[in-house]
Amino acid sequence: MPPARVVSLCPSITETIVAIGGLRRLAGVTRYCTRPSGMLWGLPRVGGTKSPNIARILDLKPDLVFANAEENRREDVQALRDAGVEVDVTLPKTVAEVPETIRRWGRLLGTLDEAEPLAARIEEAAEGLSRERGKGSFRYAYWIWKDPWMTVSDDTYVADLLSLVGGKNAYGAETVRYPTTTPSEALARDARVQIFASEPYPFSEEKHGELAARLFGTTCRLVFVDGDDFCWHGVRTLEGLKAAKTLMTLGI
Repeated sequence: MPPARVVSLCPSITETIVAIGGLRRLAGVTRYCTRPSGMLWGLPRVGGTKSPNIARILDLKPDLVFANAEENRREDVQALRDAGVEVDVTLPKTVAEVPETIRRWGRLLGTLDEAEPLAARIEEAAEGLSRERGKGSFRYAYWIWKDPWMTVSDDTYVADLLSLVGGKNAYGAETVRYPTTTPSEALARDARVQIFASEPYPFSEEKHGELAARLFGTTCRLVFVDGDDFCWHGVRTLEGLKAAKTLMTLGI
């Protein structure tokens, strides 16, 4: 029997659960779960991704909790399991892993008939993007934070998505997933494209365009992107593929 009551501790998972027909089973979500817009009103909130209220979750009597290995803390997952709650933990690091992850959630929720078309659409879109990609490439740094400045290594979903359109990560070989660095170091590594994401740090061209121009000069291309499109996996992967294609068609 599919679970009657589920709790999602990750916004991208919540969005995807709704997309594959699982809204009626959602018993609780985090305060950061805002998508799909207008469809989560009235659902109990169970705290943040890094600070869930375990007692509140247990009060909701879920049959299954969905978590992400990066967004959520291991100790919270363990606390739920110790209390007898089943917890499904995933962490897609590549676009290719997303379709099977969606199918997995569909099987768990008993909504595989709704999950399969979405998974197939993502596979088709990714294959189409690969076919369209030319031989061109661009060397980039993808900024997720400032003070300290932080970027991503190749061991991330973001980097894999950008690789589909010819992105070469100046920090790809770093052993930590989110290296701390500086703009001057990015220039020294010949990162000619500087990508500023709106999430988790709220970079925007309006607020940070002048600073970026001052730091990187005229030798770099400065691009401001919707961070959710580039780092949320699941149904949002379709938007990520479209956003990545835009970088390709701009001739970066």
